Amino acid sequence: MTLYEKNMQELKNKYPMIYNAIKDACAEESTDIVHIETARNGGSVIVYNNNGKIVFLNSKYDPENEAAKYMSETFEMSNEAVLMMYGLSNGYYIKEYMKHTKGNTKCIVFEPSLDIFIQVVLHIDISDIIKSERICIVVEDINMELFSIAADNWIDMGNKGFSKIMAAPKYVELFHESYEKFKQNCIDRYINLYAIANAVVDFGRNEVISVLHNMKYLIGCRCGTELKGRFPEDMPAIVVSAGPSLEKNVELLKDAKGKAFIFVVDAAVSKVMELGIKPDAIISIDPRKPVEQFKCKGIDELPFFVHTNSNAQVLEYVNSNHLFFFSSDSIVWNDLFEKMGTKIDTLSLGGSVATAAITCLISWGIKRIILIGQDLAFTGNRMHVGEEEMELDNDENIYTHVKDINGNDTITSWIFYNYLRWIEETALKHRDIHFIDATEGGAFKNHCEQMTLKEAIERYCTQEYNISDILLSLPRLFEGGHYQMIIDALEKMKMDFRNMRKQSINCKVDCFKGKKIIESRTGNFRELKQINRNIVNTVDMIKNSAEYDCIYKWTAKSELNMLKYNDVNSDSEEAAIQRCERNATYFAELADAMTDLIKIVDDCITQLMQ
Repeated sequence: MTLYEKNMQELKNKYPMIYNAIKDACAEESTDIVHIETARNGGSVIVYNNNGKIVFLNSKYDPENEAAKYMSETFEMSNEAVLMMYGLSNGYYIKEYMKHTKGNTKCIVFEPSLDIFIQVVLHIDISDIIKSERICIVVEDINMELFSIAADNWIDMGNKGFSKIMAAPKYVELFHESYEKFKQNCIDRYINLYAIANAVVDFGRNEVISVLHNMKYLIGCRCGTELKGRFPEDMPAIVVSAGPSLEKNVELLKDAKGKAFIFVVDAAVSKVMELGIKPDAIISIDPRKPVEQFKCKGIDELPFFVHTNSNAQVLEYVNSNHLFFFSSDSIVWNDLFEKMGTKIDTLSLGGSVATAAITCLISWGIKRIILIGQDLAFTGNRMHVGEEEMELDNDENIYTHVKDINGNDTITSWIFYNYLRWIEETALKHRDIHFIDATEGGAFKNHCEQMTLKEAIERYCTQEYNISDILLSLPRLFEGGHYQMIIDALEKMKMDFRNMRKQSINCKVDCFKGKKIIESRTGNFRELKQINRNIVNTVDMIKNSAEYDCIYKWTAKSELNMLKYNDVNSDSEEAAIQRCERNATYFAELADAMTDLIKIVDDCITQLMQ
């Protein structure tokens, strides 16, 4: 088997999209733009014709040694770190990275030039790079969605301080615009991580209170996951958001009634219903959503989709016959649904109620999604329909600029920007789904077809569907005597919280013991090792518990503070003492959290038994 055949076989196995894109191009090899020469030591050198200027991407004498020196700063990367490498080049840089790093280190390789990639596949053995589970190869315009998938799976707050963004030599000069987009994409990942982490800090405790108190609404509910495959394949869905542009076309929803699944986000409900339009369903995920938005007449007659974290007070306005839980982060909730013979999904919701609606529709198998009111920009200096104009300043920490649907610059918030990128990446990832942006205002959305709502309705909303029958055909759950199952689950949570509180207090004591041993300089390493084992075992026990989602959200601020020290790697006595003090504080806060959670669970049990 030739090296080309080895490369292609590995591509076919792991990257079929790349394989299919280049198999014919490789058969018709062209060296007009790129060719490969042999270095003095026998290595391979990529030569690139940049509009008549010949550029050598690698050393003409010893490209292996050049690669080793260039990549030396990556050799000590943390086991959990991620390298985001712009440019595969001749493959030597990634080979050096693989040779000198170990553990769970990962690398996303982004190659902007299909011409370079084809020449490498033809003439350089990169089969080890292709098949490595630590490496993800993305070729621009071929398998771009894989970047999002790998980034979502590999990049997190825990490894942020260790990860790196690099570019292979000469690539920035040759592909400057593409590189800037790549770098911004990487930076956006971290911005989104901070947004998520801060959202957990801001909303975490509200979510915990909701996820526990919402258990009383389980009786008679339905499971949204059961809708998978139940909708006709040709039925479109309209996600109605509350952007300022909604005023332009909301009345047209009357023409789509019964011909599309009209899915309205919570903030847009009042506007839609005051016009006499009855949505097919409402969706809400915010644990602090104001209940005033749900006091409009007739809302209790509508199917209502909620996350298990949604505001428990809002559910008081919902008819239990119309309540659908569509996603949960809780193992406890998941176990309860499994005992009822079904399963509730754990969906990645994108951060907003509109992105949550899109996620639901994708999971149910909808193949055409029409967006309205999804401005994601300050149209007329307003965030939402019906609001007064805002005074916007130039604070770059809050606002940024994007292109609107007419190609002009418009201001948006970083929060809206994250939602915009999520929609674009989701549309790119799901190429089998037709995304239509009928917002008629606001930010331009890549990978979505732009048209007016009138055009979308006339073109795609042409058949009648009995959507209510589909929704209400799902079985109601936890009826009869099954409420005892819910009480038993809460009692089990309370017992687990008590045990974890005890272990956390013990660990706090151990941390102070460790500090004294270090300060005394007695060299009692055996006891220090035992203390460390106790701490590690307790942390593992808590993280593997069914209640960890509640614990993490309740202590999110403490968790975020601990992550700030991730890139501190000192073995000095002073650093060791500081770690003991930080850990003692952390376990004290954990113990307090358990006390709080026990009180909430007790209150939930009392309400269920009334």
